[in-house]
Amino acid sequence: MARRRKDGNRRWSVLGFSLTEILAVAAIVTSIPSAGYLQAKQKAHQTTCLSNLRSVGQLFMMYHMENGHYPKAAFYPDNPLQGDDSISVILDRKRQKNSARDIWMCPSLPDKLQEKGLGFVYNDSIAGKSRIGNPAKKWVLIEINCVSPDVPAPHPDGYNILFADGRVVSDTRLPKKIVGAKKAMIEKIRHEYQLACACVY
Repeated sequence: MARRRKDGNRRWSVLGFSLTEILAVAAIVTSIPSAGYLQAKQKAHQTTCLSNLRSVGQLFMMYHMENGHYPKAAFYPDNPLQGDDSISVILDRKRQKNSARDIWMCPSLPDKLQEKGLGFVYNDSIAGKSRIGNPAKKWVLIEINCVSPDVPAPHPDGYNILFADGRVVSDTRLPKKIVGAKKAMIEKIRHEYQLACACVY
């Protein structure tokens, strides 16, 4: 049985260890499972995000089949929740409801960005086009995290990317043409993103 003693400074010891030492060891031991919990949480967020993008992909392909062209949406609209150039607003008309809080967001994003209602950037180089070559190679949506090299990828496997054929993949490499003519827009989004993430990363 552990023997306790109380010294002159009123500090408790168990078998020669101070309370502070015991608490430090307990903190280390209890932190080990939390790393596994955090990894499981990140994986769950990635799975939810993949599912969201698959749902968007179905709406995207339905839109193209019904209209004969790809949505005329902005790379990232000024008003993601209501703007006529917002991919979420354009495709949500097919669902007859505002779904900004479900399929249009990745749960790994900070609350400040969740409030914007759109967690993806759109490849507006395909906007209004009826044909785009090989849809399996043309990206449609990528998580907004891609605009900032100063923060880690949102998921253990990288970024979730929707392609024009409806396929969704996770990849640590971003498409080469994501910057191009959108450099100024990316800088603006990057600034907003970094401000929103300042307290997280």
